[in-house]
Amino acid sequence: MEELKGFLVEEVEGSVDVTLSSSEQKINLPGLVVENGFNVPPIGTLWLTSNDSPYEETLYISLVDSESLVTERVELYKAYTPGVLKDVVSKGNYIEFEFWQGQTHQVTIEKEKKLRFSRFLPQAGCHYSSKLAPSYLTISK
Repeated sequence: MEELKGFLVEEVEGSVDVTLSSSEQKINLPGLVVENGFNVPPIGTLWLTSNDSPYEETLYISLVDSESLVTERVELYKAYTPGVLKDVVSKGNYIEFEFWQGQTHQVTIEKEKKLRFSRFLPQAGCHYSSKLAPSYLTISK
């Protein structure tokens, strides 16, 4: 997995459209700011976006397929809790970052979709778009 560079961002009402330099297709993502993007072969791309509100921030983690559709999304959000994305590092099939002060998160992208039992009782502040469907993504502290 490698970090993406050279993409265009256009703000639309309540979200952003991202266009990769190698494509004309737009990817519509939640949030107002694109923090990072990663190429995840052969699945597609992984995006970290936010609302640009550090006093009560939401971090959106979106997995996008090769047809530019968001297939999975996880939101990291805690009411009245500041969040600033820092120290994003890509290693193999996962990325690590700090979002809430002093807490390191790890997002792992598996090669196959599986039913993840960690989604039934997610960590505080972790909100999955679909708890009962098989997924590629796993988030841990």
